[in-house]
Amino acid sequence: MSQAALRSAPPSVTVDEAPTDLPAPIAAESFPPLASLLEEVRSPGMVRADIDALIVGLGRPPAPDESPRERADLLLGLLERNNPVGDHTGSGGMKVRHAAKEALLALGYPYALELPPELVELKRSGGREPGLSGGDVTLAVVSLLFQSGSLMGVGALLDYIEMPAATEVTVGIGLVLWLFTVLSMAGHASRSRDLQVISSPVLWAAAGIWSLIAVPSALFTNGISLLVVPWHLALWTAYSLRPEPASDEPAPSTPGPTP
Repeated sequence: MSQAALRSAPPSVTVDEAPTDLPAPIAAESFPPLASLLEEVRSPGMVRADIDALIVGLGRPPAPDESPRERADLLLGLLERNNPVGDHTGSGGMKVRHAAKEALLALGYPYALELPPELVELKRSGGREPGLSGGDVTLAVVSLLFQSGSLMGVGALLDYIEMPAATEVTVGIGLVLWLFTVLSMAGHASRSRDLQVISSPVLWAAAGIWSLIAVPSALFTNGISLLVVPWHLALWTAYSLRPEPASDEPAPSTPGPTP
């Protein structure tokens, strides 16, 4: 055979030279069954992470091998008032019962129609939804600004009549109002009822004091003080930031007996 023929012949490849380090196919992500997550929360060694995992699992659609009827029955069990699991609260402030309610509504017809009547009535009657809305924040900020301006006017009046430490007193009252209003908003945003309960009396006291100023002075100002004095904003803020019902308190970290 000539050298030219040898040069033109293609190199031979054996089977052993074939690449063997190809990446393995990535398996689809699998989530623990909802029943398994529920059992973790019911176990004696339950931790907050187990509650969070259950709440996240409730937000997922049913698995391919899980019927909507099976999911609805599980959710209805969590919505029962005598089920202690529903009272557990995740690290984000959401209760398991609230997550179960949202999951049942997400299942749609006909399962959403099985929502317990007391939860339906709460929604229809305009009951306060947990958390802090944008309207609540706007109202609180406007009220604080209005009250701060009114306190400056009161301080100027007290200075005019030469009342000792008038500026210090009005500035101190303003700081207290700002502090407890912000604490109340933080309590609603974080679902901390303790902060809500601590702050609420101060907000109601402010509304009461402004009302005591506005109503008597209305007799001498032809009612103008009822518009100028911020009693209405203070009262509205105190009502909007009122504490949530005691039944919404976070449940203790240890689960109760399984119903």
